[in-house]
Amino acid sequence: MKKVVLSLIVTVVTFLVSAVYAQAGTVTVEVSDIKKIKGLISVGLYSGEKGFPDKGKEYKGKDVEVTAGTVACTFEDVPDGTFAVAVFHDSNSNGKLDKNFLGIPKEGYAFSNNASAFGAPAFKDASFEFTGSKAIKIKMEY
Repeated sequence: MKKVVLSLIVTVVTFLVSAVYAQAGTVTVEVSDIKKIKGLISVGLYSGEKGFPDKGKEYKGKDVEVTAGTVACTFEDVPDGTFAVAVFHDSNSNGKLDKNFLGIPKEGYAFSNNASAFGAPAFKDASFEFTGSKAIKIKMEY
């Protein structure tokens, strides 16, 4: 009887683990219209309104070296859900979006859905539904 129960537990756990991995996919972000070929493009993948679009509060984040006018990065093991992407061009590689004395960005920035506004858009304006895998194209604004 113990062998049957143990076998059943192993089967259920294996099924649950495979179901979780089956739902995870990849999000590829292509960022274009980069004006200066230097520094880093900081890409943040956000899973909700909380923290969007602040660097360090993303679900997953990557910094990509700028070597051309277009760069790309891929986030792996992303579960199905609602996400948004925020990007900024850290041209001086100091780890933050530099702003002038009025709070206006001095470096390029962009968001998924190419959501554009004065200031950061709401999460709902930049968000997208994700299932399986997705490629997103974003144009930098300066």
